[in-house]
Amino acid sequence: MSIILGINANHADSSACILVDGKLEVAIEEERINRKKHWAGSPNESINKCLEILNLKFEDITDIAINTRPNSNLIKKIPFFLRNYILGKKKYEIINRYKSRTFLNKSLLKDFQITKNKKLKFHKIEHHLAHIASAYFPSEYKKAIGLSIDGFGDFCSLAISECENSKIKIVKKIYFPHSLGVFYESMTQFLGFKNYGDEYKMMGLSSYGNPKYTDEILNKIFLKKKDFFELNLKYFNHHKKDYQYKFLGVPKQNTLYSEKFKEIFGDNKSFNLDSISQNQKDIAASSQKVFEIILNQILKNNVNVNFSNNLVYAGGCALNSLANGKILESKKFDNFFIPYAPGDAGGAIGASFCAFKSKFKKKPLTNIKSPFIGPKYSADYIEKVISENKTESFTYEKFDNNKELYIITSNLLAEKKIIGWFQDRMEFGARALGNRSILADPREPEMKDILNEKIKKRESFRPFAPVILDYEKKNWFKLENNNPYMSFVETIIPEKRVKIAAVSHIDGTGRVQTVSKDTNLNLFLLLESFFAKTGVPILINTSFNENEPIVLNPQQALDCFLRTKMDCLVLNNYLIKRK
Repeated sequence: MSIILGINANHADSSACILVDGKLEVAIEEERINRKKHWAGSPNESINKCLEILNLKFEDITDIAINTRPNSNLIKKIPFFLRNYILGKKKYEIINRYKSRTFLNKSLLKDFQITKNKKLKFHKIEHHLAHIASAYFPSEYKKAIGLSIDGFGDFCSLAISECENSKIKIVKKIYFPHSLGVFYESMTQFLGFKNYGDEYKMMGLSSYGNPKYTDEILNKIFLKKKDFFELNLKYFNHHKKDYQYKFLGVPKQNTLYSEKFKEIFGDNKSFNLDSISQNQKDIAASSQKVFEIILNQILKNNVNVNFSNNLVYAGGCALNSLANGKILESKKFDNFFIPYAPGDAGGAIGASFCAFKSKFKKKPLTNIKSPFIGPKYSADYIEKVISENKTESFTYEKFDNNKELYIITSNLLAEKKIIGWFQDRMEFGARALGNRSILADPREPEMKDILNEKIKKRESFRPFAPVILDYEKKNWFKLENNNPYMSFVETIIPEKRVKIAAVSHIDGTGRVQTVSKDTNLNLFLLLESFFAKTGVPILINTSFNENEPIVLNPQQALDCFLRTKMDCLVLNNYLIKRK
């Protein structure tokens, strides 16, 4: 038996997964357990949870795949290091990071008290190869162009590959310090969004602005090259000899942009996230526009469409669903696939796929239909949690007939109640896809404000996502494609926007998720019940959390319900109502 443990370690969004005989059986992110967003370190708790779910011991593991290969790209790394980092503090950070990744196998064995295991083999997979594998193998395309773009991984920020017959051949790369991801993160920081991973906030804000800085950014911050771009490093700090990346525990970046940003955009000292200025909106719009222009130039100038007109795409930049939607609508490619976890957490999955392919010379069985590969909890466990936390503030009822539960829940949603929806196995990846979700009626525009006031407490400019019955999508959105992982922001049919005002962004779009019987039966049947009652086959779907990682277990779900003003909570087939 082959049992491959895949991990993303010592990098943001640490995670673990297990393949058993080539089938992806379980995966979980460390932040869901330790409750620290974007946790960077060794995913020991995730490893233990994966083993527990499958009733395995660490000694049962035959292979460990890690989504980094520290010795890759040395021909680029070493000269850059010698030219730039012999002086200054940066060299110590680089050496320590290299050591932690090079000797990760020893530290893992020590953490899990494994003294000797001759059968255990380690596979160190180059960062961007792991990203591309996480997209290519689940796509089921025989041939495809593979694209990976992020901040950096293994001294590289972008890789393009040609994928055929389960083989991935990387043909082009962009190396440190040039990075489209770093550009976007720098602009995010400049606007005042300081936390690691806040880029999605700038993406939401961008629709409110005028992209008036586009030409200046393209002409000053980017340097033109025939094939790829280069950053004008005068505008950045990340390459300097004293700049520090802090990827221990909760990631914290120092300031990526230099003072020269102010020559283009003015001083940002007055920027206030509680009262967003028009200039902030315009900078966001310009940054998004430039990101889209550069991405399209990359695809136009560097992709061999004669090899394949299928595109698979991963890396942190693949989470820019607004740019993805525009590529989709342009119909540049016959097929376009983004996995449910394109970011660094998904690198654990990609690394495990690569290890399986290397070891057995065949394609892994990737379980592509479902991102629901996390923990699940029994009825007895849920009953115990409810009983132990019972107070006078709520009542609960168990339903043996799920159809009755769907009808009652859809009636509550139609009455403008906000529902915590907790079902079966947890989804993997950055987005709540219907098993750890908060659901609400999309028909009233004020529902956005109600959700923010009662639970989410997030910026008012950020849109909420619509989830829709797959067979109804063509009647509400411009394109008919399935979008099961919220990978693409898509255009809502103009005359339908007023009917779903709470999920129609200012530009008439929505980051839609399609649901079918096969992808999520529970949510599908709830949507059908709501559709039968209201004539609208759509609900608001936002993540089940309150400024924290998405809830993992029934206790966390109940805690979130009790400390917020959520109206009801569905824990599998238990309905909890606030008195």
